[in-house]
Amino acid sequence: MTGLARALVALALALVACANRDVVAIDAVADRNAYCQGTGPNVLVDGTCTGRLAEAAFGHAACACGSLSITALTSDGFDSRTAPWAPGGAGADVGGNGGLDFSGAVAVGGSLTIAGDVQAGTRLDVLGDLDVGSSLGRPSSAIDVGGAARIGGDVDVGALHAAGTLTMPASAARLGDITPVPTTGAVTVPVPCRCDAVDVPAIVDAHRTANHDAAIGLAPDALANLHGDVALDLPCGRFYLTRIQADGGARITLRASGRTALFVAQGITVDGILDIQVAEGAELDVFVAGSVNLPATALLGDPARPRALRIYADAGGAIDLSAGSRLAGNLYAPAADLASSAPLEVFGSLLVGHLAVDGGLTVHRDRAISSAGAACQR
Repeated sequence: MTGLARALVALALALVACANRDVVAIDAVADRNAYCQGTGPNVLVDGTCTGRLAEAAFGHAACACGSLSITALTSDGFDSRTAPWAPGGAGADVGGNGGLDFSGAVAVGGSLTIAGDVQAGTRLDVLGDLDVGSSLGRPSSAIDVGGAARIGGDVDVGALHAAGTLTMPASAARLGDITPVPTTGAVTVPVPCRCDAVDVPAIVDAHRTANHDAAIGLAPDALANLHGDVALDLPCGRFYLTRIQADGGARITLRASGRTALFVAQGITVDGILDIQVAEGAELDVFVAGSVNLPATALLGDPARPRALRIYADAGGAIDLSAGSRLAGNLYAPAADLASSAPLEVFGSLLVGHLAVDGGLTVHRDRAISSAGAACQR
């Protein structure tokens, strides 16, 4: 092949490459424009509506795939579509696929379902039903149940009162002031938390190329190695990042202003402030394949609209929320421990591997998440 021929071949290949890049960009723009004509929760590239995922994942105010180890817990519910949060609302169930151990007081604004045993603290108040797969109590515990109670093992309490039927195995020990007289029968408590509801790595991988990054000029590594404050505005669309990593006390601000989904392949590590904002009328789903490390402050979502932020993470380890952090959204992290040494107040829902909150946990569940799929559109 002559030099001229080789040059012509090289030129042709370059033109093809440029054309291919242009086609990708044009396709991203056209696809995003079509996608953003829709309303409601995000729709993934395979047609799955994230509202349906949220309904499956966030059926409780707090649910642990393992155990709950806490000082104290209060849960209540509200519907952000109709009114702001007010104390004492119903619809805030709590569950655990393992056991529950607490030293102080627990007040559940719904039903409490624990597949293992319950080592109760000073007081346990359950607005709805109580289901315990194994033993219940400490001799000093006072327990009041607004509905029925089903206990699969021994009961050793100061007092237990159920407004509805109390069911226990005939062989179970009954120590304490227990009313009503139990009905004997076998008690089986299925695990309440759906810890395999979302395949986060598969979802992230599916959007590695099928995304709208090119439509807004977003580089996948835009937040991969930061050393100063950065703000990223995300309009309507599906966007992919390799990772979010910042050191030196940087503040990373993500602002979602539309029907927005973000897919992060290699985790989030921010040693400064991670601030996730969801504008009025917007929705944001964040899928993280990899660990979530937030050793400083996390400001996540809007307490007036917790339903609008859903975060799904697949990695294990611990997600530590420091004093001053805010979680106003729905967190799905079935392999991770959610830990805090300070009192933690959450607006939204939690599904995590283990709960370990020394200072007490308060969860205000946004019941609107239970019907998030009703607005699903293409």
